[in-house]
Amino acid sequence: MSLTKTLDKTLEGIPTLPERADQLSKTVHKYVLAGGEPVRSAVDGLHGTWLGHPLHPLLTDVVIGAWLMGSLFDLLSLKDKSPAAEQAADTLTIVGALAAVPTAAAGVADYSTIPKSAAGTALVHAVVNNISLSLYVLSWRARKKGQRSLGILLSLLGFVILGLGAFLGGHLSFGKNVGVNRTTAATKPSKWTAIVAEAELGQHQPKRVEVEGQPWLLYRQGENVYATSAICPHAEGPLEEGQFCDLKVQCPWHNSVFDLRDGRVVHGPSTYPLPHYEARVRNGKIEVRVPPS
Repeated sequence: MSLTKTLDKTLEGIPTLPERADQLSKTVHKYVLAGGEPVRSAVDGLHGTWLGHPLHPLLTDVVIGAWLMGSLFDLLSLKDKSPAAEQAADTLTIVGALAAVPTAAAGVADYSTIPKSAAGTALVHAVVNNISLSLYVLSWRARKKGQRSLGILLSLLGFVILGLGAFLGGHLSFGKNVGVNRTTAATKPSKWTAIVAEAELGQHQPKRVEVEGQPWLLYRQGENVYATSAICPHAEGPLEEGQFCDLKVQCPWHNSVFDLRDGRVVHGPSTYPLPHYEARVRNGKIEVRVPPS
């Protein structure tokens, strides 16, 4: 049995962990939505909607990099007794600890809308990383008091635990598809193709259709027809079941909001835009095509 399968089996064996982790996630998300536009916009920033990519994994590189280099300078200082190496290690220890704060905040934002199947692993990931952070804070305090050997020991222990947290984070992304783009932009049809009769698409009535084997969403307002992917990039939520207002659709699962006109993200948690296509009415038919590149 692989390490990841052993890990999943172990976590699934913890009584009520998946249920409690999912409940906590939903509670956090409820408070985010209750906070209105200012809170939601701030959380969008933590998700990375402005970046077009999840922010949390980017920030983790800063933390891991700082603490890794700090440990190397610690080991170097033990060998050479170099004041410069000691200063570098101390500085990198506090840099990593400070960077861990926005990293954790971005992690909480992502956790608030995590799929139930990954909630338990994500909660353990957060707990492990906070233990690591606590050890680094204690290390920094020991260094300030002149207890350098204790500080180095705490840092090394913190880095080992951080490695476990990083492994869990990687498993969330690569094993459970958290934070990955769940949609694939269609490449066909490249020419205008009739898919449904005009009469089948009522005003403000979303319709899911299959085009070249992929699910598309059609929406009509006035004389205009809009076509996008029918799947939310965040967790594959069915957008035809979402809420529609002002040419925007809100995913029914985790409340990502997209502009139907161009697919851009209006609100997270999705950081990826919605694939959008061209649509028109011709001779009583709805025709669609992939936009020319």
